[in-house]
Amino acid sequence: MKRPTSYIIGILGFILILGSILFLTRIFESEKPILEIKGLSEYICSPARIFVSISDKNMGLKKIEIILVQKNKKAIILRRNFPKLDILNTKGTHEFHKIIIFDPLKLGLSDGKAILKICAIDYSLRNRGKGNITILKKDVIVDTTPPNITPISKLNYFYIGGSGLLIYEVSKDTVKTGIYVNNLFFPAYIINTPSKYGDYYACYIGIPYYIKEPVDIHIWAKDKAGNSSTANFYYRIKRKIFRKRKIIITDSFLKKVLPFFSRYPFNSKDNMIQRFLKINRDLRKKNAAFIKSLISKTSKKRLWKGAWVYLKDSLCTARFGDHRSYFYKGKLIDHQVHLGIDLASIANSPIPATNNGKIIFCGRLGIYGFSVIIDHGQGIFSLYGHMSRIDVKQGQFVKKGDIIGITGQTGLAGGDHLHFSILINGIFVNPEEWLDYHWLKDNIIRKLKMVGGYK
Repeated sequence: MKRPTSYIIGILGFILILGSILFLTRIFESEKPILEIKGLSEYICSPARIFVSISDKNMGLKKIEIILVQKNKKAIILRRNFPKLDILNTKGTHEFHKIIIFDPLKLGLSDGKAILKICAIDYSLRNRGKGNITILKKDVIVDTTPPNITPISKLNYFYIGGSGLLIYEVSKDTVKTGIYVNNLFFPAYIINTPSKYGDYYACYIGIPYYIKEPVDIHIWAKDKAGNSSTANFYYRIKRKIFRKRKIIITDSFLKKVLPFFSRYPFNSKDNMIQRFLKINRDLRKKNAAFIKSLISKTSKKRLWKGAWVYLKDSLCTARFGDHRSYFYKGKLIDHQVHLGIDLASIANSPIPATNNGKIIFCGRLGIYGFSVIIDHGQGIFSLYGHMSRIDVKQGQFVKKGDIIGITGQTGLAGGDHLHFSILINGIFVNPEEWLDYHWLKDNIIRKLKMVGGYK
């Protein structure tokens, strides 16, 4: 009887000792709280927003503190004490996740260097009962001052459907800037000329032919800290009356142009006029979306220089913004807007690059037929359509006057001519402005010369 009793006592003693060891191991655990912070950048503006995640799976969280230290000033952003709910704190707080928004100005801090300090303490009895401590320090810069914007160019006149340029100066810590035309944003590009107070920017804008009045145009800028500011400038919008044109669609025209679109997935039951409408409506929209995606990237440097050239000895047979009504057998079937000019010369005339640039597309382009698109830098592009032959390759740099191909009647062209378009950051604008050196000199070159941006 004594042996089993002593055996049981021994086991109970062992369990007691083991339990004590486990208990002491738990309350004296050495694992520090895990701390993670997201959304913290080098610069802190007003207000700032960060996401803090703190966890301690053992004894749980006792205290957390988030402060900003600047010289001799300490600003408390967050201080939280968590209660201990049982001896091992199993029901206590083991995780803390929070989005924290704070305003450096309201905390009494000024612009300049600072240290963001996050401290988390758990309920362990380590460190003489003080617990395990995790401290995270991040050097930051408090910047609550928005960019300063100073318009430079004056006499800013724009036509509906036209384009133009604005030169302005912005603080050097600006990371993104441009001009809003109603809800359309046109990015600006830095001009590498010295400025006393900031950097000079050039921003080309287009006023869409379809824009709704009143037209609100203003400059916008954002700095590294996320501060943003806007500025107004003097401008005047001039109305433009676009021509109305009646286009007669005949069976002979359809038989002539539809073979070019044999790759298009028509319904086998579609007749010729139904196929034409799918091309004139649906394919036209797809072409516009493709062009917009294609020119989303542009050279940050201005590639063009001087007067723009165009098809030699040509006659303009269709203008930008022409509102076209299409009739078939006396019935109105469609309505579209012409987004370029048509230039007609002798058949198979050589097409010059209108100015220096990089070929970003050459090939089949739906309603435009065989086409070429050139990037002239800083959001300016030219498009050449209905070509019968292309003599350049994608990625090739061309100079003003270089022959890029010859005219033709591919796509939706009823006769041999060149369709020519200018786009400003994806917006089709009147190309006749750019081909007019008087307009170019007064509205573009003169402004660039004001800050030494035209050499």
